[in-house]
Amino acid sequence: MATSGGACVLGRRMRLLLVGVFILVSYYPACGQQPVPTAEDLILDRIASVLPELPDDTCRRHLNRTLGALKTREPWAVAMFDASAKYPVGVEHGSVYQLGNFDECLENRRTTSSNKPPVPTQYCLAQVTLPGYRVRSLSTRHSPALDSNVTSSLIVHWGLCVPAACTGRDVQQLLKATTGYDTATLPTSACQSRTNATPRAYGTGQIACVSVLLLFATLVTFSTFFYSGTSKAGGQSDEKQPSTGTSILRAFSVFENLRKLVQVSKDDHGLGCINGIKASAMLFILSGHALLFLAGGPLLNTGFFLEQQRQIQNALFLNSPLLVDTFLLLSGFLFARLLLIELDKRKGSVNFGLLYVFRYIRLTPAYLAIIAIYATWLPALGDGPLWSGRMAAEQSRCQDSWWRNLLYINNYVGTDRMCMFQSWYLAADTQLFVLAPLILYPMWRFGRRAALSLIGSLIAVSILVPFCVTYYQRLDPTFMIFTDEVSDLQFNHYFVNVYGTTHMRATAYLFGLLTGYLVHWMHLQNVRIGRKKLAFCWIVSSACGCSAMFFLTAFYNGLGTDHYFHNAVYAALHRFGWSLSNGWLVLACVTGHGRTLKRLLCWRAFVPISRLTYCAYLMNGLVELYLSASRRTPMYASIATLTGETLSHVILTFLLALVLCLMFESPIHGLEKILLRRFRPTAREQMDSHSTQHTQSTSEEA
Repeated sequence: MATSGGACVLGRRMRLLLVGVFILVSYYPACGQQPVPTAEDLILDRIASVLPELPDDTCRRHLNRTLGALKTREPWAVAMFDASAKYPVGVEHGSVYQLGNFDECLENRRTTSSNKPPVPTQYCLAQVTLPGYRVRSLSTRHSPALDSNVTSSLIVHWGLCVPAACTGRDVQQLLKATTGYDTATLPTSACQSRTNATPRAYGTGQIACVSVLLLFATLVTFSTFFYSGTSKAGGQSDEKQPSTGTSILRAFSVFENLRKLVQVSKDDHGLGCINGIKASAMLFILSGHALLFLAGGPLLNTGFFLEQQRQIQNALFLNSPLLVDTFLLLSGFLFARLLLIELDKRKGSVNFGLLYVFRYIRLTPAYLAIIAIYATWLPALGDGPLWSGRMAAEQSRCQDSWWRNLLYINNYVGTDRMCMFQSWYLAADTQLFVLAPLILYPMWRFGRRAALSLIGSLIAVSILVPFCVTYYQRLDPTFMIFTDEVSDLQFNHYFVNVYGTTHMRATAYLFGLLTGYLVHWMHLQNVRIGRKKLAFCWIVSSACGCSAMFFLTAFYNGLGTDHYFHNAVYAALHRFGWSLSNGWLVLACVTGHGRTLKRLLCWRAFVPISRLTYCAYLMNGLVELYLSASRRTPMYASIATLTGETLSHVILTFLLALVLCLMFESPIHGLEKILLRRFRPTAREQMDSHSTQHTQSTSEEA
């Protein structure tokens, strides 16, 4: 039996050896025969076969030369071939961006081995539909599990390096010949090249934008050195009021503005905890933005986001619109706190027109500077496989709609071509700011009972409106992040038509007005909350906040987005619950009921972060656009890589925010104080603390 078993094993091994020898003999040609053509030879033969059909003579001539140079292994021709994607790999795992090598394709090669200039090149990113392919695991509102018997197709972004003389039609024919796929298209701005033949011509808008930026940079530089010199020489006496000229000069000083940025203000009204709330909320918002752009960009494994969306702890990033509502609530609270104090002090005589004018002066210059960069210099700031199409679209949108942004109506008008994806927040906050005095003045004038009835009725309406809009328009419960829908937010239906509208966002701001009114009344009446009531309020507010934030996970875990009644209920109540939770947090901390939590939120490290939030809001869109459009290769998504990417995005955003703050926001705020002093000299000291707090919180975003 043993001998028989050994013979069987030996027989199987001999058969395997014979099969291997047969394969080797079949694969390798005999001596003297022609070698088997390689994949490169097959591609080159296909290109050669399509050359007579190309309509452009120059393209045909350059391709002929490239083919000849490739056969003789000219480095520039080998680089062109090497930089092109040959065949898609891993598309069913989610790698639909086959980008090739952008920089290798466009590298400037001045000489060749034959002492002839190389063929000028261009990088083209085509869209090829692959029949019979599909991404098996994808973050989408539809089930990723598809019937294997159903035919499907998949669009792949295919990078090619071709002669610069070739037109889009030529590239399509080449791609068809080399791959065999008929459905290859080239979108607008799909091809990019680097040519040094003619110097770059700058437009009037670009020159004007650079001139203004250089003017502010010069003012900041001169003011910084001048003020530094006067300070060392003895400087100005603190007891003597500086002249208007000196005050203007100080407003542009980097040292002076850095000192103000890190200086802890007097907390006469218990507003120090607002710094911690703003800073922590903005950090999560910026992280959510980073993850949003990463999810919509080139990935090797899109299924990773499908897995992570189902994890309840990730709702903090998926549900970032609620964190934006935190800023709306703070904006309403601080404005109510300021205005009610002024109404009491001035017996109802407040110039609301000046409030509007000075708010516009305070917010618009830095905002306008970023819009100008978008509209003029955006495409010239970098390059990459995705750069041309993405940045050209953003520039076109800002050139068309910049005036809507400056009128703060861009969340209702021209939302399909919005300049700066995050700019909807400023429009919504400004519109609510304009309406706030119409609510606060009657609340102050007619007493507590009438005030609570008025604000309660408005909050009820603000809850009912999202319910009706969501239910009757059959919308998602909130902005849902799916990787196949967020590559460009301007093509996302919910973001364009619903996300930034004021009537869908009013609940948080109204809660802010209510919180400001209650805090004002409690201070006047010296009201303290008992221990049992305090514990009850903390429990209820925590339950409401956690439910509003984390229940979104249910819609990613089987509840789906096609249950429109459930969607409407969540759309109406989650903002109410979150606003209730945040309103109580603000009220408790400001009135001294926060204890340990208040001390944490008043941590000094939060102060500069809090004061940079407006500039971080303005800069974040530019950072995300730049990093996503300049990406050269798809990213493998994992907890580690996403954490590293997110941290780098947040840090870079705040570094650029510091530059913007020192160049525009802080100097303009200093000039506003000087101007306001001429209009209202008597109440300057009282206004400064409230105005400073309000300045930093009325302009943060999602």
